Amino acid sequence: MRLLTCLAALVLLTGCNIVITHKPLFVSADGAPAPRPGLWRLDFGDACKVDESRPLSEWPSCADGVVLGAGKVGYYDRNGENPVWTTEPLVLAAGQPIVGQAQVKVSGDMKLTGDIYAYVGIRPSKLDAAGRFTRFKFWPVQCGPPSAGGDFTEHPAEGVRVEPVAADASASQIGRLCTIDDPTAMRRVAAQSEAWAPKKGVGRWVRDRAD
Repeated sequence: MRLLTCLAALVLLTGCNIVITHKPLFVSADGAPAPRPGLWRLDFGDACKVDESRPLSEWPSCADGVVLGAGKVGYYDRNGENPVWTTEPLVLAAGQPIVGQAQVKVSGDMKLTGDIYAYVGIRPSKLDAAGRFTRFKFWPVQCGPPSAGGDFTEHPAEGVRVEPVAADASASQIGRLCTIDDPTAMRRVAAQSEAWAPKKGVGRWVRDRAD
């Protein structure tokens, strides 16, 4: 799972109406508030029972748990037969909202190759005594307001560039994805996307350690 593989769940809810880039738009943190390091649960309000006192390795796959640290996210990749511990860079870019950037694998009909970066808007809602956030809401940065059927937008936001992508291996079907080239535009569209999100996630700090 990725912070934002939680995006995987959100991708299903938003079709392919999400902003991606092939190169990272933000290369380092730039003054954004930091999350409290440790074990976090990312929740979409789905029915998933988990004993959060257990080690993360024993959590069911429906419980999206990640370990957030300084500029990185750790998680158990459960795509194979055995869970594999994985860490990746995570950039939180300052703004209202904060923009989270992480490398993701987008599953589904679209055939994408190479590195793909996806983005979420983040609004902290609770801080600890040190000023680090311990709870936040998040949502995907979308290309524009979803169409009536919840699919790709008919009205891309300002600063969004739409590009075609092969929807199957033979390239006989062509779909659409969108990208943003400018960090300022990304921050603006992240703020707009809050109103477009069909479902927002909640991140909640659990404890200092994953075990």
